[in-house]
Amino acid sequence: MNLRAVSERPGERPRRRWGEALVVPGLIGPAVVFILALLVTALLILLVNSAFHFTGTQVQPILTFEAYRRFFGDPFYANVVWQEIRLAVITTAICLVIGYPTAYAITKIRNPGWVIVAYILIFSPLLTSGIVRAYGWLIILSRGGLVNWALQSLHLATAPVRLIFNVTGVTIALVHVLLPFTVFPILSVLLRMDPALREAAADLGANRVRTFLRITWPLSFPGLYAGAQLTFVLAMNAYVTPQLLGGGRVQVLPLLIYENISDLNWPLAAVEAIALIGLVWMIILASNLLFRQSVAIAEGRS
Repeated sequence: MNLRAVSERPGERPRRRWGEALVVPGLIGPAVVFILALLVTALLILLVNSAFHFTGTQVQPILTFEAYRRFFGDPFYANVVWQEIRLAVITTAICLVIGYPTAYAITKIRNPGWVIVAYILIFSPLLTSGIVRAYGWLIILSRGGLVNWALQSLHLATAPVRLIFNVTGVTIALVHVLLPFTVFPILSVLLRMDPALREAAADLGANRVRTFLRITWPLSFPGLYAGAQLTFVLAMNAYVTPQLLGGGRVQVLPLLIYENISDLNWPLAAVEAIALIGLVWMIILASNLLFRQSVAIAEGRS
């Protein structure tokens, strides 16, 4: 009796299939349980703290919803939320405009050495501390910094342009640090694309522009969507860059959460955290639905 016959004995194949079926859950199960346990525990703590009473100096375990009334009833917080969404959307849009051509150009580099150089340049913002990056941008964008010197030397500005302690400076610094998170999802999809598809389009008479619009662009859309989603979430939760480049004039929810925690106003900080989490989740859910609908429409057309 050979090994193949032994492997086909009744009762052995089902056991091996069960074993194979348990490999993936066994590998990812501990990580999923750990993350879910932390997430659920943190949300429960936030919900409990958000309902407590803050006297001005301490938190009392008295059930009240005054923190919710203050957050949703004060126009100041509505302006903060709107400014944060606008900042994240603008940052994501600029990252996509810069990131997609960058990723596409990297796929066209044939020299492996230049590819490594391109990867290092793209990754470089992640190789330095966030505080160091922010202070570097403060020096570059200040009134006597490199950017204002270049603008005045090229006669593009007659006086120093204010580029820090406002939304402009925060946006520039966020684009710098979040660009790698936009480029690499797009790059991974472009590199996995079958080149035979573009060659087939060229054989059928399509020029480069038509091949890009009909083949490359539609197939790279999942990477574009993943990069946009990742960049948007990170921009919504940014703290160090708005704190240092905003100079207290660019208010976002992470800054308010930290300030209220420092002031021991944990109920209001918890409400702000719940609002930030809910806002991000709703936007991600809505974008997922739009993405699925657009894919379904595209498949229906094809």
